[in-house]
Amino acid sequence: MQDVENLHQKVLKLILAETGASADDAVLARLHADDEIGALLNGLIEKVTAKVPATVETAETPPVVANDDTLADEPKVVLTKDDDHPVAATDSAEPPTPDGWQKALFDPLDEQGDAALPKETAQENLKPGQVPSGTTAPLSTPLNVQPQARINVANARSGVPFHSEIDIVLDDGTSAAVVAVEFSQDIGITFDPATSALVGTATESGDFEITVSWSCPAAPQSSTKIPFIVNPDPRSLWKIVEPPADSRYFKPHVAHQQIQEPGVNIVAASRRGRSHEHAGTFRDDDFYIASNSETGWNIMLVADGAGSAKNSREGSRIVTQTVGSYLTDQLNSDKGKELKQCVIRWETDDQRVVWEAFNRLFRQASIMAVNTISNESIRAEESVKSYSTTLLVTVSFRTGDELFAASFWLGDGAIAAYGPVGKVRVLGTPDSGEYAGQTRFLDADAVNDANFSKRISIGKWTGVSHLVLMTDGVSDPRFETDNGLLNSQKWDALIAELTPCLSDPSQPAERLAEWLNFFSPGNHDDRTLIVAW
Repeated sequence: MQDVENLHQKVLKLILAETGASADDAVLARLHADDEIGALLNGLIEKVTAKVPATVETAETPPVVANDDTLADEPKVVLTKDDDHPVAATDSAEPPTPDGWQKALFDPLDEQGDAALPKETAQENLKPGQVPSGTTAPLSTPLNVQPQARINVANARSGVPFHSEIDIVLDDGTSAAVVAVEFSQDIGITFDPATSALVGTATESGDFEITVSWSCPAAPQSSTKIPFIVNPDPRSLWKIVEPPADSRYFKPHVAHQQIQEPGVNIVAASRRGRSHEHAGTFRDDDFYIASNSETGWNIMLVADGAGSAKNSREGSRIVTQTVGSYLTDQLNSDKGKELKQCVIRWETDDQRVVWEAFNRLFRQASIMAVNTISNESIRAEESVKSYSTTLLVTVSFRTGDELFAASFWLGDGAIAAYGPVGKVRVLGTPDSGEYAGQTRFLDADAVNDANFSKRISIGKWTGVSHLVLMTDGVSDPRFETDNGLLNSQKWDALIAELTPCLSDPSQPAERLAEWLNFFSPGNHDDRTLIVAW
């Protein structure tokens, strides 16, 4: 009888605990004393024990024997039959199911909520904002995840031969091999499996999608889509815009001239720069060449009108024509014949006479050019500075294998006596400002400058093969800096490029004008070049 009462108490405690009701001794005693509850419990016990075998031992599951160690650990109550008296035992078998019992539609309590946490955490009575003292089990890492590829390919340029290896890196650190590359459209670039590179010449520019197929041990067949960029040819971006036909001081975009006589070969060419083509403005450069077969004097001039001065194209034309015509007249006269004799003798006194003569000739010619510009500005009601221009002049005379040259240098550009190979003499110093494009221009201040004579140089050399004058539209891309002008290797390369043009017996000047159309990134100014050889 005592066992049945103990069983009643255990069942009542279990019901109270599961329902969350108060389970103190007073409540438990009151429920235990209730005859109706006792009758219900006895009926439940009889039905349960009637359906449970006399023993739960099986060949696979040995009976569980309770001892002092296991009794201390959360025993599960299992009902079994021992003759006429039901007893409590600790066994792993699930309790029997009563007649008419159905499984609840929700998960058992031991599979929900706090049951997943450690016992001490699940039993904590937490307040809002508090953090459980237990630790959360780490999330499991998915298995057999395919690695992700990062693929890099260099940009191509339209019309330029292209070769770029495909760089592929996997996020798991393993190596992969590129199997194939498929382009969204045919642009002239293909995949070379032998070198794992993209090769070819792009026929058009733009952003294209390519599919790179690759393989690695974890992913034998994978593909990744990436963008492939083909930059346009910079030359295709330049517009060619014509200036208004009725503009004042109209000037042709290209000009060239040649003088070919026994012992004399001079070619000159000038063309509008891409910056002027794009803006729809005129060429600002100009030139002048002349030769007298009787006296042997050759005269060459180049001028570069200031890009910021709206009438500089006329200023360069006025200066070259005024100075060139004045020097031609003077050197074709008796004065020119006297200077010729001094150059041939070239004694100390002769050198002094020649120096003084050209110092006076260049100064007088410059004054005439400045005055002519001033008169034109008054006539056109324009500012004198709007006609700003540089001026480079060379007067030469050949006698035997010797070359004499007198030069005047105001502004940027270059004058040089070249030859033999590997040797060059730069006949002056360019005027360079604090920033790119800044220089000196021919005006009244330049003529009256006390250092005017320092802009003049004279010399006589043997072995000189070429005399060259150019504006900065040629010198900047070819020599880059003032120090670059002194680099004989750069001059060797320039003359080597010019030789095929100069060797053309029929039209060397036209060939030179075509050569001036070379492309150099960042250098798009007017270009003017004179070569005597």
